[in-house]
Amino acid sequence: MKKIFYLIVLTIVVVFGLTFTLENPQGVDVSYYFGLHWSGPLSLLLVFTAGVGAVIGFLSSLGLVVRVQRRLAQAKREIQKAEQEVTNLRALPIKDAV
Repeated sequence: MKKIFYLIVLTIVVVFGLTFTLENPQGVDVSYYFGLHWSGPLSLLLVFTAGVGAVIGFLSSLGLVVRVQRRLAQAKREIQKAEQEVTNLRALPIKDAV
C-alpha cells in the first residue's frame, strides 16, 4: 500500500514538473559571486535548486538519524542481554522451601 502511495505521489510530481517545463520554456540569466554567470532554461534552474535543497535537508538530518540508529542498536543489545538473563534464571533449579 505504501509503495502504491509513493508511486502515485511520484507520478503527480513528474506530471507537474513536465507541464511546468512545457509552459515555461524561457531562459533566465543568473549571476552569482566571483563573476559566476549562467544562462539556461528556468525549469532546469528550479530542478537544480530543488535538488540542492533536498541534499542539504538530507545532510542536515543525517546526524539525528545516525544518533537514533545507535540508540536503537544499544537498546537491542540490552534486550538481548535481558532475555539471556531470563533464560539463565529459568534454567536454575528450584529448591523447596522448608
